[in-house]
Amino acid sequence: MLVKHTKRKDPLGVAQYVLNRSEAQVIGGNLICLDNPYTIAREIRHSCAASRRLQYTTYHASLAIAPPAQLSDDGWFLIASDYLDKMGYTHLPYVVVRHTDTDHDHVHIVAGRFDLDKGKRVPGDWDHYKAEAAARELEVEYGLPLTVSSWYKERKPPTVGMIRHERDTGQPAVKPELQDLIDDLSGQVDSLDQFADRLEEAGVELMLKPINETTVGLTYHFKGLYFSASQLGRAYTLNGLRQFRGIESPQDSAAVMDWWEGRQRGQESAQVEPGPAQVQDEDHSQPEPELATEFPTPAQPASQNQEPPGVDPSLKELEVQQRQVQKDEDRKRKAQQRRQKQRNRQMEL
Repeated sequence: MLVKHTKRKDPLGVAQYVLNRSEAQVIGGNLICLDNPYTIAREIRHSCAASRRLQYTTYHASLAIAPPAQLSDDGWFLIASDYLDKMGYTHLPYVVVRHTDTDHDHVHIVAGRFDLDKGKRVPGDWDHYKAEAAARELEVEYGLPLTVSSWYKERKPPTVGMIRHERDTGQPAVKPELQDLIDDLSGQVDSLDQFADRLEEAGVELMLKPINETTVGLTYHFKGLYFSASQLGRAYTLNGLRQFRGIESPQDSAAVMDWWEGRQRGQESAQVEPGPAQVQDEDHSQPEPELATEFPTPAQPASQNQEPPGVDPSLKELEVQQRQVQKDEDRKRKAQQRRQKQRNRQMEL
């Protein structure tokens, strides 16, 4: 059974999407009026009025089974009710609507996010993993065909939003483009160092961060967007690259981070050290004695702010510029990290 779910700030748009279709069929719920989107939205808003901090008041989930399997209305309503219980959505308003516009037999659930019995919002932490676990349990309990969990797939498929984006704009979504690029590059290298080099040449920035004592997280920065390895699929994590792509890397997380820090230091040294074209030839590094009027003579003492003999002003200016560029990059990276943390906190709500 496939599960897709989101959280919304207002229930009206979701209720209209679910109900305002010719093939929509309400099969259950606990609301006063189950077929009017405005009444549904009003009841969900009223149930969440006690919490002023709850921004995302509505939970929307779709449950689907692969064809040719079909369920009865009663069967779908029981599964949807059990799914809500497993996700912690028990004492709150909800409605279950069945759609028959696709080959996949599926239902939609629209529910409030404030538990009226406990007097607090339903926790939204780790919802994706909870939904996958609930789906696997329901498959066993109701004898449905077993589905491989999304986190066990080598490559995650495109989402509905990506498909719509490609259909409406004619432009490929960034996520599958990045997956294709990594698939292509990972087949050309044998080591993690080579892999990072090829990614950099292709415009992809690889970032590593320790998660715990045994796990190192990978993040890919591509075309202004950040994707964690788990968002792309199992094969794009550090262990997945080793297992599915044959890319050699240290087994110990500490050794991986030592390699990464050494690589970062090497890149910084390469940026600071001037190239051959920036170094003057030996014969021209010092001015001719009889023409050296820019340096003070014994009768003309040197100023304290004056550069000592033999220092190329262009090299000093280049070093200052490189330090400023590095500072600007550090500030941008910190700002991006702050924005990512803010987005993560908003998703948890």
